[in-house]
Amino acid sequence: MNKVISQTALEARREKYALGTRVELVIMTDPYTTLKPGDRGVVDHVDDIGTVFVNWDNGSTLGAAYDADEIKIVPPPMSDVVREQILAVRATGKTNMFDVKAVFELAMQMGFHELADFIFIDTRAYSHFILTGERV
Repeated sequence: MNKVISQTALEARREKYALGTRVELVIMTDPYTTLKPGDRGVVDHVDDIGTVFVNWDNGSTLGAAYDADEIKIVPPPMSDVVREQILAVRATGKTNMFDVKAVFELAMQMGFHELADFIFIDTRAYSHFILTGERV
C-alpha cells in the first residue's frame, strides 16, 4: 500500500478512468467515509498521484486512492441498436446464441460492431438478455 505510481501506470489509469466514466466502489479503506461497496458515481478526474476523483451519486466527492481503494467500471446499458443486432443474429439461425464466441464472430461478419463491443465489454448482460429477454 502507498506505492508511488509510475508515469506509465498513471497514464493508463487516466485512460481507463476518463472523465464521465461510470464506476462502482468495490473497496474503500477510508475509515471515516460513508461510502460503501456498490455505491456508484461518475469520474471527475485522476490527479498526479493516481487518485480517481468521483462525483458519487450520494453527493460525496471522495477520491479512490491508488493502491488502497478499488473501483470498477460500470458497463453502459444495452442500447436499442445492440438489442436489434442480437435479434438479427438470432434470426439467421447460424449459431447457438449461448456460443458467445460464435455470436461475436457472426456479429463482426455482419458489421454489427456495437454488438461485438457489447459482448466483449459485458458478457454477463448479454447472457442475461439471451436467458430472459430482459435488459440489465
